[in-house]
Amino acid sequence: MTYESLFSSISIRGLRFKNRIVMPPMATNFGIVTDQSIAYYTKRALGGVGSIIIEGVPTHLFRDRQFQDRLKLLADSIHRSNVNVFVQLTIRSNPQPRRDVTDISVDEIRSFIDDLVYAGKVCLEAGFDGVEPHGAHGFIINQFFSPIFNRRDDEYGGDVYRRMRFSLEVIRGLRSIANDKFLILYRHTPVEWREGGYSLDDTILFGRELKKEGLDILDISPSTPPGSYDYGILAREVKRQVDIPVIMVGKMHIPDLAEDRIKNGYADFVAIGRALLADPFLPKKIQDGRFALINSCKQCNIMCHGYLRRRIPISCVMNPAVGREFLERGSWSNNLR
Repeated sequence: MTYESLFSSISIRGLRFKNRIVMPPMATNFGIVTDQSIAYYTKRALGGVGSIIIEGVPTHLFRDRQFQDRLKLLADSIHRSNVNVFVQLTIRSNPQPRRDVTDISVDEIRSFIDDLVYAGKVCLEAGFDGVEPHGAHGFIINQFFSPIFNRRDDEYGGDVYRRMRFSLEVIRGLRSIANDKFLILYRHTPVEWREGGYSLDDTILFGRELKKEGLDILDISPSTPPGSYDYGILAREVKRQVDIPVIMVGKMHIPDLAEDRIKNGYADFVAIGRALLADPFLPKKIQDGRFALINSCKQCNIMCHGYLRRRIPISCVMNPAVGREFLERGSWSNNLR
């Protein structure tokens, strides 16, 4: 296969993506703007992805002047490889606190929104191509949308439209400070697979409202129902009914599957995560047909998710160089200078 769809370009709001492969946000415990982190992301940019979403960054960090200066170094280093780069935004701390959103005051909600918009402004000034509020996986922003967690009876809770209000105000605020080529993404879990949780129909309504506020891309995670082998069917339904560019997640390290999903309209982008830990140059090797040279991810979760749970810097069973990129002296590292 030539993977013409996977490696085709696309433009959104004037921003060109050289291909459809996205490195999704994956926590590392490297620090966001350390030499270790910058080298880790830069190597993957050189490996051929079309875009990178930096792991979730808590909003309080954006108030620090030194952090702001280092953010520009990160964006510049990734851009040298003609790769678009976005920052995932989380609320104040990471891991995000498992708070009961029903008890959060309206004043604090508005401060959360202000913090997220301010973080977006810092990212814009640092040269990033956009930001992605983290509205998935049961964290605080996602909890506002959940009828299970959100039992409020004010303007931020109740029916589906009031439960989406927090996120809509975030997107509205970010759009107000963005320029024409600064994209706004939103990561969202499409179905709450629990009794009393929100449905795909709720997500469709939500997506349409997000689009009205100026959202550019919906990052659907997960994109496949539990136990299904029809990968990406949830992402496809969101794309079809909301009519918005979509990122899909799950098994997209399999080149033929990724090509099929882009070609057949399941999504506009595919996210490849752990496989880029095992082999940062996976996209280039796929594009060049050098399949025998791919260092394949075994999906073991031992040193990536496993180390993350232990709150230590991640690595990879198949690639122990993960996290040590800043010590390497290979030709790729010239890009850091």
